[in-house]
Amino acid sequence: MRPAPPSKFTKVTRSPTGIRSGWLLAIPLAAGIVLIALPLVALLLRALSDQGAGGFVDVLGNSTFLEALRRTVVLAAAVTGFCVVLGTVYSLALVVSPRPLSWALLAILMSAFWISLLVRTFGWVILFQPNGALNQFLSDIGLVHGSLNLLQTAPAMYPAMVHVLLPFFVLPVYASCRRLDPDQLRAAQSLGASPLSVLRHVVIAHLRPAIFAAAALVFMLALSFYVTPLLIGGPSELTIATLIDREFHEQFDLGTAAIMGLLLLAIVLAIYFVVDRFVAIVPTGQEEAR
Repeated sequence: MRPAPPSKFTKVTRSPTGIRSGWLLAIPLAAGIVLIALPLVALLLRALSDQGAGGFVDVLGNSTFLEALRRTVVLAAAVTGFCVVLGTVYSLALVVSPRPLSWALLAILMSAFWISLLVRTFGWVILFQPNGALNQFLSDIGLVHGSLNLLQTAPAMYPAMVHVLLPFFVLPVYASCRRLDPDQLRAAQSLGASPLSVLRHVVIAHLRPAIFAAAALVFMLALSFYVTPLLIGGPSELTIATLIDREFHEQFDLGTAAIMGLLLLAIVLAIYFVVDRFVAIVPTGQEEAR
């Protein structure tokens, strides 16, 4: 005989740990209010204090802002595309490689988190400077004569940002690779599927949700990236983040900087909700169980 289900009016006051659920929620709720909600409210009030809602219209019609927005979107899309190709191959290599090589590849990937972002960016600055290591190497083998002048150009930002953002793509896709059922691969091979067909119809089909979610994460991070475009792109290749920095530190226009920051936040949130509508960026319990 099955026990009767608990009444919907039964009041559950404690969690299985014996701690009231209200206390468990108090700390993250207070941190969210203090660290996220209040700064956003202050930013909104500062943005509206000068010109009101008309300030948003002025910024959206500003040619410098629109050019920086275009450059930022193109940069984020290109970096995301490179990360999708390289990251998918890297994730598969982590799974199919022998264990010692797989550990080595994983250690190389994780070194991006162990080394400071500023240090890694300065490494690319040294590499791309007129008399840097890259220029010297290409000159020694006779491919170039003179200086490449890559530093503070748009092309120099692409490899540097891929280097920084690639781990954010690889780790979610690698986790999905680990959940790939070997029986499906053996079944496809036993039915006569070629290796390319197995890769396309089984492996990539299984990884597709993780690839979309990881690509959305990389794209959103690239939209608001600051340190690498500032040091490598320079003042002539402004992105939204570096333009906000210029308005804040050089022009001392706090209202315009606040408006640009809110517009960038709105763009990122819109992308998040659109992508999460079709692909769950944060998996639910049912998706993790599958």
